[in-house]
Amino acid sequence: MSTPTTSRHDAGPAGTAGQTGDAPEALLTIEGLAVDYRVRRRRTFRAVDGVSLSVAPGETVGLVGESGSGKSTIGRAVLGLAPATEGSIRFEGHEITGLSRRRRAELAQDLQVVFQDPYSSLNPAMTIGQILSEPLQASGRHSAGEARQVIGRLLDRVALPADAADRYPGSFSGGQRQRIAIARALSIGARLIVCDESVSALDVSTQAQILLLLQELQAELGVAYLFISHDIAVINHLADRVVVLYRGQVMESGPAAQVCSAPLHPYTRVLLDAVPVPHPQLQRRKREERQLARAGSGVDVRTDSDTDAGADSCPFASRCPFVADVCREQRPRTIQVDAVGVQCHLYDETSGHPRAGITVGPASGPAFTPSEDRITSDAAQDKRTHAD
Repeated sequence: MSTPTTSRHDAGPAGTAGQTGDAPEALLTIEGLAVDYRVRRRRTFRAVDGVSLSVAPGETVGLVGESGSGKSTIGRAVLGLAPATEGSIRFEGHEITGLSRRRRAELAQDLQVVFQDPYSSLNPAMTIGQILSEPLQASGRHSAGEARQVIGRLLDRVALPADAADRYPGSFSGGQRQRIAIARALSIGARLIVCDESVSALDVSTQAQILLLLQELQAELGVAYLFISHDIAVINHLADRVVVLYRGQVMESGPAAQVCSAPLHPYTRVLLDAVPVPHPQLQRRKREERQLARAGSGVDVRTDSDTDAGADSCPFASRCPFVADVCREQRPRTIQVDAVGVQCHLYDETSGHPRAGITVGPASGPAFTPSEDRITSDAAQDKRTHAD
């Protein structure tokens, strides 16, 4: 996709939670989170399994994965919309799982959400002024006159005209409605905003505008984002750190620039392979080499990808071109490679995987052939040229 010419990595991250040194204390901390859904009378489905992450003040942490990876369920658990089966969710050190309605309403002043669909997230029977004034008046901190002044400043901050307050949602485009949703999230001074696929329903040019707006608001206000998306290109552009999810488990996590430029886990490379290259010949070559690599791996992803992974196996084993017996028999542990954590037997020399430790390294990981590396490099150069 086309994104603005500047990215988070140009200016450097606002903060990196969970690291030692001078890193700021985490605003949001999730440890060992598990969420189960009941699918039949006596059967449950584990949508999130043992996820741990943190978000520092002013930081953007991206959750990325395919549909069914559990990323939106994590966001819902943070917002109190999905009960946690196991684990802990803390905001500024205070446990927020199982809060009462009154405590959850108090937390809403610091924790807000921007949903995916800008057409259904706004009440069509209310004017924009009424929508934005509702949380202001509910907080009890603003009179009607003060609320009108705050609304005027909010609309100006998200680049909407002042007369938008008197209009209804139906008179706005999808991108404008998402700006209104962002203004609503900021109206009472939220410190953390959960953005759940908040640009996926928009066209490419509008996506770029909303991403740029989010960056500007973060630089101005210091708000933190838990940004959920299936598009790793968007995550790479916006996030300071990224958490790659598959079937409810963390496959890889670390600085977004490092994970997206030199991925370690085979699944992360699958996500990056799915990003279109803005050059027809390079895209064709990339697709052909991916098909050749898939054919040579002996793994039929069309059938094996739908197989249920056991609790004691790697969830990606049925799709991985480097699968070995240990992958089907033992769940990999998280291995730290520089600043990146990866859950894969390939990087654990004690795992018993026949290729463990042989090709480990950010620049020469086992899923890259020289030709794939060249395509990635050429595509990045073409992207920079296109942006200029």
